[in-house]
Amino acid sequence: MDKYDPARDVTPAFLDRVAAWIQVSGEVLVVIRYLRAGGAKDFALSHSREDFEALVATMPVGADIEVFRDPQLPMRGTVDEAFIASALDAIPDGEEFLVLTMDALPGSGISSRGMMGASHTDLRESLEELRGKRVALGVCPNFCVADHEGLASAAKGGIDGPR
Repeated sequence: MDKYDPARDVTPAFLDRVAAWIQVSGEVLVVIRYLRAGGAKDFALSHSREDFEALVATMPVGADIEVFRDPQLPMRGTVDEAFIASALDAIPDGEEFLVLTMDALPGSGISSRGMMGASHTDLRESLEELRGKRVALGVCPNFCVADHEGLASAAKGGIDGPR
């Protein structure tokens, strides 16, 4: 059953914390997990407080917002054969990866495409689908853990429930 938890709501302190992280690193990875959506999630890279606040404004009540302080997805570039080869060298087979397109869905800040997998076969197939697009790629950070000094989360509207 969903419940309201004011400690989990998006607060000015949460927004300030994320803004400070962006100011230091220039970018944060945001994972959005939706309430009662069977595990559906989206991803975004926010480059300013304004970007992040606009992203939060587009989310439905109950969306869980996970933000990573440290830079994530270090491989950046346009997907071609050389990028695919570099990716296969950089990501060990069996390691979970995350690849995002650098373009966003109109009016949202959410990456137009986010793909995860855990094998070189998955990685090659994902990158082939994105051939010619600018992407960010790296080992998938663990977003299913409790907050810590490098991860802050909030639930829009303070609503907690299954995600």
